[in-house]
Amino acid sequence: MANVHGIEFSSNQSELVKGLIRELLKDGNCAVYALPHMKPDGELRMACTPPAPGPRRQHGVFLRIRPAVNAAIAIRPMHAKTGAEQTRITKYSQQELLELIRLWRVEVSGITPEPPVGVTLPKAA
Repeated sequence: MANVHGIEFSSNQSELVKGLIRELLKDGNCAVYALPHMKPDGELRMACTPPAPGPRRQHGVFLRIRPAVNAAIAIRPMHAKTGAEQTRITKYSQQELLELIRLWRVEVSGITPEPPVGVTLPKAA
């Protein structure tokens, strides 16, 4: 089992996931972070901006990756319309998946988050 950002993947899955993440990080303006407490085996997420601590601040997630028995699974973000809800990451589908994830990133980055509850925005003069 190989460790990718704190999440355990099998050795062949880890190389595919690392390659996918490496290519997306080259595009810039995104961050990778792990959620090890997600059941059953944790989850990797990629967001348009680095995650800020606290509730209601994890906007901009355009990719979720979960380890599985045979192949890692890429999960489409909720606000994206393109592609299947879950896609297996294989060496044959990696290039096509990379283009699809870039589309998801564009679809998700166009959404502006609402301000936190209880905060009033200052009015422009």
